[in-house]
Amino acid sequence: MKRDELNNLNINNTDGELHVEENSLKNIKEVQNVPEVQKAENEVFKASEEYKIEEDNGTQSFDNTSRTEDGSSSSSSTAGATGATATAGIVGGVVGVIAVSAVLVLGIVKLPAIPAVDVKLISASSSSLSFALNTNVEDHSSLTISLSSGEYIVSTPFQEYVKFSNLKQNEVYTLSVFDAEKSHYSSNFYFEDEMPGEKVYTVNVKNSAGVVVFSDETFTPREYEMDNFIEDVAIFVSVNGELTAGVQVYKPIYDYENIHWIWGEYGDTVTAIIPSTNETDDYYVRDIRNFEIDREEPTCTKDGFVIRQAAFIGPDKNRYEDEKEFVLPALGHDFSDVTYTWSDHYHTCKAESECPHCHSKIEESVEVEIEDIQGDISYKKYTATFANENFSTRYHFEDLTYGRYPQSKVSDTSIISELDQEYGTPLTLSDKWTSYDYYASGSLTSYMYYVDVDIDDDAEFDYRGVYFTSYRPIDTTDPLGNSSYQYDNGYLINTTYWFSYDPIEWDVLDQGNNQLFITSKVILDSQSYYHELGETEFAHNGGSGYANNYELSDIRLWLNNEFYNSAFGGSDAVITTTVNNSLESTLDSSNSYICEDTEDKVFLLSRADVNEYLSANSLSASGSDYAKCQGLYVALQDDKGFWGLRTPYPEKASQIRYITNNGTTTYDSNDKTSLGVRPACWISLD
Repeated sequence: MKRDELNNLNINNTDGELHVEENSLKNIKEVQNVPEVQKAENEVFKASEEYKIEEDNGTQSFDNTSRTEDGSSSSSSTAGATGATATAGIVGGVVGVIAVSAVLVLGIVKLPAIPAVDVKLISASSSSLSFALNTNVEDHSSLTISLSSGEYIVSTPFQEYVKFSNLKQNEVYTLSVFDAEKSHYSSNFYFEDEMPGEKVYTVNVKNSAGVVVFSDETFTPREYEMDNFIEDVAIFVSVNGELTAGVQVYKPIYDYENIHWIWGEYGDTVTAIIPSTNETDDYYVRDIRNFEIDREEPTCTKDGFVIRQAAFIGPDKNRYEDEKEFVLPALGHDFSDVTYTWSDHYHTCKAESECPHCHSKIEESVEVEIEDIQGDISYKKYTATFANENFSTRYHFEDLTYGRYPQSKVSDTSIISELDQEYGTPLTLSDKWTSYDYYASGSLTSYMYYVDVDIDDDAEFDYRGVYFTSYRPIDTTDPLGNSSYQYDNGYLINTTYWFSYDPIEWDVLDQGNNQLFITSKVILDSQSYYHELGETEFAHNGGSGYANNYELSDIRLWLNNEFYNSAFGGSDAVITTTVNNSLESTLDSSNSYICEDTEDKVFLLSRADVNEYLSANSLSASGSDYAKCQGLYVALQDDKGFWGLRTPYPEKASQIRYITNNGTTTYDSNDKTSLGVRPACWISLD
C-alpha cells in the first residue's frame, strides 16, 4: 500500500462518532487464518497535543481547545480526550464528534479490537443522557458502565441501553465502560440547559501534506468511517465556520526488517514484536502457532535438538516467519529402579539396575555385615553397604523378638502340679482369678477366667492360667452352650490350662529412621471385632458409627489396652502412629464404612498393608496354643488359622475383611470370636 494513495471514505448517517479504521489490520485472523494479532498496552494510533497545517492565511496551530459561544477557549472539555489517553484501537482510531449542547465537544475514544465496546449517545436533555452500547465481550457481567463528573458518579452493570438522570448543567461528564483491569472506553460530554439550535458542523480531514481528503457539512451529529487509513491525518471540526477543535492521528510505520522474535523454552510459545519507527507503539503478535520441522531425541549421553518454525501475517498483509533450534539436554542414565537380592542365608546381597532409556545395566554384590543385638528388643541385623552411589544401604532383620505374651501350652507335669497347688481354680480360689468378661448373647458374661503368675518374683509374668465353665460361643451374639472351636482345638470346660509367657516373634514389614514396622509371626489371640450386629449407625465406644467402624471397635480398644499392657508393659519403644483408615487403605473403589484416621500404638493391618508388605508365605499364619484356647478357628489340613484386618467390608455394615488359612482375603460378620489377632505396630530401635 503506497502512502500517496487516496483514502477511501465511507459515510454512515448514524449519529455520534467519527471512526478512522485501517482495513489492513482488520479481521486478519478470519481472513488469513493466522494467530490472533494483539498489541502493546498503549494503542497503535496516537493523538498529538498539537498539529500544524498550512492555511491560506499562514500557519494555524490547533491546541485541542473548544470555543465557547462568547469566543473564549475552553480546554477542560477536550483535555481528557486528546491527551495521552486519547488513542485509537488496533482496528481503527475513533474520533467522537458529539453535539450535546450549543458547545460541541471533540472526544477521542479508545476502542481495543478484542474486546471492543461501541458506545453511541442516542438522546440528551438538560438533565439526562441516554446511551446505546454494544460489545463483543462474552462475559457482560465483567463490565461496568460509569458516568462521572466532579463528585458525581453513577455506576451500573453493563446493559445495551442506559440512561443517566439528575445531571447538573454546565458540567463535563465522562462515560466509561470498563472491567476490573482497565477502561475499555472513555469519552467526554458537555451540555447546557437547552439543546443547540440549527448550526452547521463542518468536518475536514487533511493528510500530512495539508490536502483535504474528506470534507462534510451536517446539521446533525453523524458517524463517519474512514477505510484504508494509510497516512498521518489531521481532523478538524468547525461550528458555523468557527474552528472548534483539531487532532492529529499518526499512521504507524513499522520496521519489518528487524522483527524481534521471543521464543519460550523449547518453543512452547512465541511472540513477535514489530518495532515502530515513528511516534506510535510497537506492534505485538502473541501466541503465534508454530510447528516442529525436525527433531533428534536426546540419549542418556548425548544432547538432542528440535527445530520449530513460526509464521504470522503482518499489518502489511505479508507473511513473516522465524525458525529456531532448541537443544534437548541429554537424559542421563536412570538407575533409580534397583532390585536387591539377598542370598539364602543373608550373607551376601546383590544390587541390580537397568536404565529404561538405553538399557545399560549396573550391578554390585557385597558381603553382608551381621550383628546380633540382645536387649528388650532382640534381633539379628544384616547390613549390605554398596560402593556405587546409585545403590542404597539395605538392612534385613531376623529373629526379632520384643515383648512377651502367653503362647505355649505348659506340658511339664511338675510345673503344672506346682501351679495348680498354688492357684487352684476359680471355683476354689476365686480371689486370685479374673473374669475375661467375654460376651455371650450380646452381654458381658463371666464364664472364662485367667490368672497371671510371676513365679520367680522378677516383676514379669511367667505363666497364665485359663479356666472356663462353658465354651466360648463362636459369635458374641450367640448364647452359651453352643458349639465352639475351643472343643475342636482340644480344650475342655472345667479344666485348668497353663501357658508360658514367651517372647513375641515379629516379621519386619518396613523400616526407616531407625524404626521398624512389625507384625507378629503367629496369631497371638482370638477376639471379636465388635460384639453387636446391625446395619444402621448407632452410638458405641464414645462415638456414632456402624458395627464395622474400626475407630469405634472393641478390637481397637483391646489392642491398645489389654494387649499393649500385657505384651509390652507400657514400653516407650512402641511408637504412637497415625493409622490410615481412608478408602485407599481398603483397596475398594468405594466403601461407605471407612472411618477417620486413628492415633494408635497397636493396630490391625489393613487390606492395603497386606497387599504391600506380606508375601504369600507370611500371609498364612499358625495360631499359638493360647489363641486356640481362646477359640481360634484352625483349618485341619494345615493347622493354619483365620486372622482379622481392620478393613470394613463395603457391602454390609456388620462385616469385616480377614485372611484365611491359605492366605486369601474374604469377609465375615464382626461378632466372630474365632478370628485371630496378629497385632502390628511401629517400634523405635533407639
